Amino acid sequence: MTANTSSTPLALLLLLLAIFGLSCQDVAAFGLPRTSTRAIVQQQRLFSTVSTADVDEDPTTMRLGEIQAELKGMKVSYADCFDKESLVKRLKDARAGLVQPSESKEGSDSRDDNVSGTSTETSKAKAKSSSTSATTSSASSFDREAVLSDLRSLRVKELRTRLSERSIRWAGLLEKEDLVRALADAMERAANFSPSGALEPGKATDITDEQLDAEITRAAETGTPLLLDVYATWCGPCQMMAPQLSAAAAELGEKVRVAKIDSDKYPEWASRLRVGGLPTVLVFDAEGKEVNRVEGALMKDGLLDLVVNAYD
Repeated sequence: MTANTSSTPLALLLLLLAIFGLSCQDVAAFGLPRTSTRAIVQQQRLFSTVSTADVDEDPTTMRLGEIQAELKGMKVSYADCFDKESLVKRLKDARAGLVQPSESKEGSDSRDDNVSGTSTETSKAKAKSSSTSATTSSASSFDREAVLSDLRSLRVKELRTRLSERSIRWAGLLEKEDLVRALADAMERAANFSPSGALEPGKATDITDEQLDAEITRAAETGTPLLLDVYATWCGPCQMMAPQLSAAAAELGEKVRVAKIDSDKYPEWASRLRVGGLPTVLVFDAEGKEVNRVEGALMKDGLLDLVVNAYD
């Protein structure tokens, strides 16, 4: 009974300390013996330690955003963390004092974008800038350093997307720089093969009006002929011929540039090329002059013969 009575004032005073922010000097004003005051201080320290421990949530159960937010609050960079496992390790090290705070937040902000994979207008603008730079610096004027600089400003998700569009496997590329260099290599190969930088050896690529203009007017830069398919998405024979065109492109490889253009998106080119039916397949020589054409769907062998017959 005595123990319960003596602990009651201590519990009440601890409650007052928590609610009203009272100090040890305030406790002394209650006229308690020094031993009671010391006991309150000890209890208060214990309470503070437990509370602090509760705040440090297990990083493995936290969300990516929560981990990143705590690292940002600690001014610890996580620019080199590419997955949750590495982020968890970085947070544990930071809590243990094994990682020094970084003065720059740029790396953390960039990695936040890379890990979460969210899309913003800024990344789209950078992607457009990179694409424009690659097209401008095609063929013999390909500026690799400028392209690398543009690609490094993109997010990991955007780099992976653009590699996938070129049918380049990126699963084994763990570092962002590996993704950047793989994409730059592909862009350089395309630039040396295609005046617009849009076409690649062995592939039938959908191109824009500006890209087609570059492929025809600057054909002499590559010295290779161009096989062009003018099609429409609603055209059944056009869709039937699509895989045949891809197969022909794969066999032609670096010998011939293969492209296709949507006549509905770019009707001015359909008119300029005097397209009367769909699909229409045209062959341009290495100087950009039309040398052969056929209206109607062709199989792979027919497409290959169309190119060969243009030079007979």
